Amino acid sequence: MTTKKYYDMDYKKKTIKSYDIYAKDFSQKFKDLTDLDKRPEFPRFIGLLYGRKILDLGSGSGDHALYFEQKGLDVTAVDLSSEMVKLSRYKGINTIQMDIENLEFKDNTFNGIWAVTSLLHIPKRKLRKVIDKLGKILKKDGLLYICMKEGEGERLEKEPNGSERFFSYWKEEELKKLFKDKFSLIDSEKVYANNTTFIQMFLRKK
Repeated sequence: MTTKKYYDMDYKKKTIKSYDIYAKDFSQKFKDLTDLDKRPEFPRFIGLLYGRKILDLGSGSGDHALYFEQKGLDVTAVDLSSEMVKLSRYKGINTIQMDIENLEFKDNTFNGIWAVTSLLHIPKRKLRKVIDKLGKILKKDGLLYICMKEGEGERLEKEPNGSERFFSYWKEEELKKLFKDKFSLIDSEKVYANNTTFIQMFLRKK
């Protein structure tokens, strides 16, 4: 399932190239999947926050960031795709082009981090280091929400448009073990959408 080629920069370059070339297509696809106002995880996230300053991690074209901003939160969005960043900035979102594997924020910056289908683009062996950084940039009792795809292994996958994106797949217990040193689990559930099972977790910084 996993081979050495996924651990050179090839996986990242191909994934970003896919988002850059097809940014508008992906943006429309994600927007069409569901009505944000009907997704319970959004108000739940707001309700569990201690403070207003949040980071949208892997924000894409900024729809989620815009939702939170309209609800009165102070939002910073980051994405590695330059084209996605442009789409997000066009919506008026404070968006920074930045690599999730090398986040350049000071410790204790955010009250919450929103990470929907973004950490799944990180190779499994690199995710623990990212989690450590997320813990550092969150303030005391900071909130973290993640959404990952359920499954096994990691691989580059062909898109219908011919491009490739890298995905890591996870089991619920795998994720719980990975986060337990830095975060306390509030709750975890599985959600089925678009022929895919997603694992959603709300976590609190220890």
